[in-house]
Amino acid sequence: MSKELSLKEVGKMLMEAQSLVLCFHVSPDGDALGSSVGLARFLKQQGKNVKVFVDDVVNDFYKFLPDVAIIQRPVLDEIHEADLLVVLDASSRDRIGIVGDCVKAKAILNIDHHISNTKFADYLYLDANAAATGEIMCELFEEMQWKMDKAIATLFYTAIVMDCGTFKFSCTSAKTMRMAANLLEAGVDPSDIAEVIDTQSRASMELLAKVLPSLSFAHGGKVGYLAIPNSLYNKSIHTDNFVNYARYIEGVDVAFMVKEVEPGVIRVSLRSTKAVDVSIVAAGFGGGGHMRAAGCTINAPLDEAIKQVLDALGKVL
Repeated sequence: MSKELSLKEVGKMLMEAQSLVLCFHVSPDGDALGSSVGLARFLKQQGKNVKVFVDDVVNDFYKFLPDVAIIQRPVLDEIHEADLLVVLDASSRDRIGIVGDCVKAKAILNIDHHISNTKFADYLYLDANAAATGEIMCELFEEMQWKMDKAIATLFYTAIVMDCGTFKFSCTSAKTMRMAANLLEAGVDPSDIAEVIDTQSRASMELLAKVLPSLSFAHGGKVGYLAIPNSLYNKSIHTDNFVNYARYIEGVDVAFMVKEVEPGVIRVSLRSTKAVDVSIVAAGFGGGGHMRAAGCTINAPLDEAIKQVLDALGKVL
């Protein structure tokens, strides 16, 4: 069980550590990347030895982010020693893959906003009401009176807008908007970020055209889902928004997309537009997330994984 910290205690712990490894969840999204790389940039500016790891491939979609090239993929049996392992935007140890095995740290600090957090780390700062871990980072900088440059502000702004659907999702609060306003004052141009986020590659649109025919419905039309078999999967193509094509259909309460990243390894993204807690479903498969957005990995053939998700959804609808 984790010892829960205040923001000031988190800031003090980060400042006292000289060598840090930052990491985040597999299948990284804009929040995981922006919050982690932004914090890493600041810590490096303070003269600290900082590495950023993720046990996955970072999609080319995110190459516009400042400093994203510092992210490394760990190699099993290569041990990295550190004063502190900082796990951001991940609710359980398994969500960081082999990073936990490759880093020998004196302590583990988890900074997260997922209600499904398992309190696996030595120390924890959890704000389940925050729209994004990027929002927590903004609060941390404000609490500690740390200065951020335009690059850090851009990273945190991207983290926030991508996790709250450019301020459309229900997790958006007045505090979220205040943090975003502060980031604009720090030099962020929201139109630049919006243009990048809204622009889809030709490869992504061509893949979407192949995936949309898989659109199916279940449970009386309350569930809509899409499937990307391994034969179509391309790790370099950004597909995070595909699930929304099922999500915004009239009558659909829950949408999900299954993606066969390897034969028999299925990544599941769940979204809910109404009062259906998909984090419960994800947690049942060892994943986690929020009430209206969650994810997990299922080791099964694609059709079997779909059946398992549909069965689990049938129990919560």
